[in-house]
Amino acid sequence: MTKHIGFISTRFSGTDGVTMEASKWSKVLKQNGHSCFWFAGELDRDPNTSFLVPEAHFKHEKNQWINDRVFGYKKRNPTVTDTIFELKVLLKERIQTFISQFHIDLLIAQNVLTIPLHIPMGIALTEIIAETQIPTIAHHHDFYWERPRFSVNAVGDYLRMSFPPNLNNIEHVVINSGAQEELALRTGISSTIIPNVLDFENPPEIDAEQTASFRNSMDLEPQDHIILQPTRIVQRKGIEHAIELVESLKNPQYKLVISHEAGDEGYEYSEWLLETARERGVDLVQEYDHAIARKSLDHFLTMTGMDEQEFWHVADTFRDPRVWWIRKGQWWKDTPWGEPAPFGKVHLSSEEQKKYRMVQA
Repeated sequence: MTKHIGFISTRFSGTDGVTMEASKWSKVLKQNGHSCFWFAGELDRDPNTSFLVPEAHFKHEKNQWINDRVFGYKKRNPTVTDTIFELKVLLKERIQTFISQFHIDLLIAQNVLTIPLHIPMGIALTEIIAETQIPTIAHHHDFYWERPRFSVNAVGDYLRMSFPPNLNNIEHVVINSGAQEELALRTGISSTIIPNVLDFENPPEIDAEQTASFRNSMDLEPQDHIILQPTRIVQRKGIEHAIELVESLKNPQYKLVISHEAGDEGYEYSEWLLETARERGVDLVQEYDHAIARKSLDHFLTMTGMDEQEFWHVADTFRDPRVWWIRKGQWWKDTPWGEPAPFGKVHLSSEEQKKYRMVQA
């Protein structure tokens, strides 16, 4: 019997690990005759199967206000508790609508009941699962106890309640045996291991135009070979081992490319990696950031009916003022190595630009 399956997280967009693994699961489920639907604060899925709620994004202004006041502190102000409750109520209503609108039979919570980047979202989902007894799979990628930045917090009660919740209608899935053992030790919850995998029997199609564009953006020579580290720059990814690997090849034509940026857990590790690579004679190449292949952009514009100016204007409105600044009509931000670099023309009005830092020099 086919099912309507609802994927829930803070974001299903881009190339982060959670998004990519959710896409793999969805592909397999669809091959078995099921229908998949998506709930998140950022989505790049089919609009006909999507339920977008901006407040569900972990970078939403109100959620970041909460996080800034509960991590790194042991005491929680009552106003923070009230704000958590208010956002929880809103998200709970939106999730209930999502379940009703798409006639969801099974929920798959992708990391949203694992890492407390969005506490109100985790609480809202926990309450719905408990109250409706809807069958749920909680797919866990990284727990809060794996990240030092969550070790001091003022929300221990919420973490015990929802990250993850111990409910009889939830099946828990982890990605390795270490996580399975730690989850059982800390919470008494049993789980199934489903590792993150690649489908080597069915490699992706190669787009020669995008490949050439990518290599040109990296200033790679035709004879250069890419060694890819497809992760963010955080210490628990062990990127220094990739540097050691490239060093052992003893060939300057092998270039280590790190696909994602630093900043999620500070820049100290990225700075140390850069220095280590220099000492070992390894070329670290920065992946092209916020670049869009022409073919992909044209396809999107045709599909949506937008013109290119409108597209870039909308895209610019989502730039985080804490990350981006404006200099001489260009967007600037720090690269993965903490060095500033330009990233294209600004498409915002003068009024819209006021919330960003202006640098004249």
